[in-house]
Amino acid sequence: MLKNSQFRKYGQYKSDIFEKMGLDLSMGKKLLDIGCGDGVDSEIFINEFGLDVYGMDIYEDQNIKNIKGLKFQKAGIYQIPFQDNAFDYVFLHDVLHHIDEKEQSSQKHISGLLELKRVCKVGGKVIILEGNRFNPLFYPHMVLMKKHNHFKQKYFQRIIKEVFDDVNFRSFEAHSYPRKFLNFFKIYERFMEKAHPLKRFLAYNLAVIKK
Repeated sequence: MLKNSQFRKYGQYKSDIFEKMGLDLSMGKKLLDIGCGDGVDSEIFINEFGLDVYGMDIYEDQNIKNIKGLKFQKAGIYQIPFQDNAFDYVFLHDVLHHIDEKEQSSQKHISGLLELKRVCKVGGKVIILEGNRFNPLFYPHMVLMKKHNHFKQKYFQRIIKEVFDDVNFRSFEAHSYPRKFLNFFKIYERFMEKAHPLKRFLAYNLAVIKK
C-alpha cells in the first residue's frame, strides 16, 4: 500500500487494488458497477473519481443504502436493465466466475460479456478484474476452501478476446494481509510481479477494453 494513496481510507486491500489497476477515468462520466456487492468499489468511483455510478447485483447488500450517490438496481448480468450504449464505463470485480459457478459454461460467460458490450458506449471502456485460479495464495484459500471457481489466466483472456477486439491485459498481486506481516508480503508481491515465469500465477487478471 502506498503511504500517500488517495484510496488509503478504504483499507490496505482496496487501496492496493485501485492503485494497481491504475484506471484513467474522466470525472462526471457514467459507470455501471455490475455485481457491486457491498458497494465499496462504487463508493470509491463516486468519491475518488467523481463518477455518476449505477450499481447492480442480484441481491441488495445492507451497506448499499449507506453509499451516498449510488443508484442501485437488482438485476443479473444476462439481462442488464439499461439501454444500448448507456454507460461510459462498465466495471466488474470478481463477478464473471460466479455467473455459472457450477458448470462454468463458456457460452454463458460469453453471453454475459455480450451484455457488457451492449450497454457500454462506443468509445467507452469495459473494465474486468478477476481472481486467478492458480495463484499460490488464492488457490488453497479461495478455490479449495471457499469453492470459488476462479478462471485460469488463459481462459480469462480467451473469452474476453472472443467478444472484444481492443483489449489491454495486465496482471498484478494484491491480497488482504495481516498488518504485522505487511512488509514481508510486499516483498513477496514484488518478487511475484517481476519474476517472468510467475506472472501467469499473479492474483488478479485485469482487462481494460475499449469499445
